[in-house]
Amino acid sequence: MHERKLRLAVEQGARAARGEVPLGAAAAGVFDSCMAAIPYAPATAFLASEHAKLDGRREDGEIPRVAILADGIGSTHGVTRVIEEIRQRGVQGFEIEILGTDPGVDRRLPAVAELDVPYYPGLRIGVSSLSAAVEALAEGAFDVIHACSPGPVGVAGALVSRGVGLPLVGSYHTELTAYARLRSGERRLAEAMEWAVGAFYRACDLVLSPSPASNAALADIGVRASAVARWDRGVDSARFDPALRDASSLAGAVTVLYAGRITREKGVDLLADAFLSARARDSRLHLVLAGGGPERDLVRERVGEAATFLGWLEGEQLARAYASADVLLFPSRTDTFGQVILEAQASGLPVVAVAAGGPLSLIEHRVNGLLCPPDADALADAVLELAHAPRLRERVARAGLRAATPRRPARAGAAGARLPLASPSPCTTSSRRRLSAAR
Repeated sequence: MHERKLRLAVEQGARAARGEVPLGAAAAGVFDSCMAAIPYAPATAFLASEHAKLDGRREDGEIPRVAILADGIGSTHGVTRVIEEIRQRGVQGFEIEILGTDPGVDRRLPAVAELDVPYYPGLRIGVSSLSAAVEALAEGAFDVIHACSPGPVGVAGALVSRGVGLPLVGSYHTELTAYARLRSGERRLAEAMEWAVGAFYRACDLVLSPSPASNAALADIGVRASAVARWDRGVDSARFDPALRDASSLAGAVTVLYAGRITREKGVDLLADAFLSARARDSRLHLVLAGGGPERDLVRERVGEAATFLGWLEGEQLARAYASADVLLFPSRTDTFGQVILEAQASGLPVVAVAAGGPLSLIEHRVNGLLCPPDADALADAVLELAHAPRLRERVARAGLRAATPRRPARAGAAGARLPLASPSPCTTSSRRRLSAAR
């Protein structure tokens, strides 16, 4: 009954996002679909706990096990890259498992429905039933649930955490309210998203924030400061290296690089405006885009032959592109951190960025990068200044390299998993002891 009603609720939710039915009716459908499954959670958790005692799977004193719940990591975005770093490197003192509906996770949840995200062509996420989430989390004998976003899997984890009595950690990666407003142009959707995001993060025992700008955004939606901890990020300086520079590998006498999703919320309209303004004054400039997204063709139409689209790059190809470019142009006003800025700095590439969000904590203006208002002419002026002043470009690049190199990925991962819960939600005595030891 739960899964059948949930499939219908997902369909209703997609129609509500398109304005075909009221949002309230869609929300009521989701609530009604979950009623049948809620009593299942504590019963399943209790049985799993008893089984674990009988077969000796868990003993007091073992390292804490963390379930990281992720939505839509089949697509390339910042959350995907952070999770991949965690999977590759691990986190000292913790045992980590990634759960989700996408292929390639450690523990895959069956999806009762697949949802094409409204207003975002090409992005598809799975919706898991509560009963499947409960079974997976109970069988894993986890001590902490860490939800990466208020997507379907993250919300299921939040509900299950209350049913099974485990601490809930959330990490703040994306300005979803701004995305909803920019992509839909609908005020009602942006307001609904703001309410949903606020409710999700206020329910967390701990919220991991990547930057002071994100701290402020969390405060705006009612998350208390005492529940927020910093999840700093790092960069692999062995992978991103200025020595990989090969200027002949990229087109143009002066290469302006953009790396990431080519989407409206990432500021690609501003990117095109700024680049065209700069190129009108210096025809040597050539735009190189490493990434993809729904607005790729629109950018191609605007910039024409003055741009090269490399698609998504990985490994050494991406590192070589950073090292071989002359300037990174970062036009986003919605980034909570800005990982590509760190990667560019570690590659010896000077950065021009919009002075908003995460970049404010990564760039000191005119020291290790240039910060500008979200204005095409201001960004163009900054790009041209670096293009025409080799000594300034070299000085900024060196300072960026010095700032990025100490930020090791392992340090960032450990900071994200410290779990400093002052008063965890009701959980088993053994879980409390393990969390206390982890602190």
